[in-house]
Amino acid sequence: MSFARWLRATSEHYLMVAAQQQMASKYHVPPPRRPHGAEVFWLRVYVPAYRSLPWPLRSAVMRRMPGSHRRTWTKPQRPRGPAV
Repeated sequence: MSFARWLRATSEHYLMVAAQQQMASKYHVPPPRRPHGAEVFWLRVYVPAYRSLPWPLRSAVMRRMPGSHRRTWTKPQRPRGPAV
């Protein structure tokens, strides 16, 4: 896995965990387990920093990083053969 792909997958994961923690506190349900190890960095440093960035800057960073968001839709191939 390339670094850019790993970074994207990891950041998406911890942004989702942070959202789950936020929803758990809002609706008074048990939150996900407490962070430990490297998770502390992602949840206490990365997520607040990401959320504090204005959308134009976030969008510019995402456009410049390689990843699945740059893939375009391909035209479907026309079916061939006797079943058509």
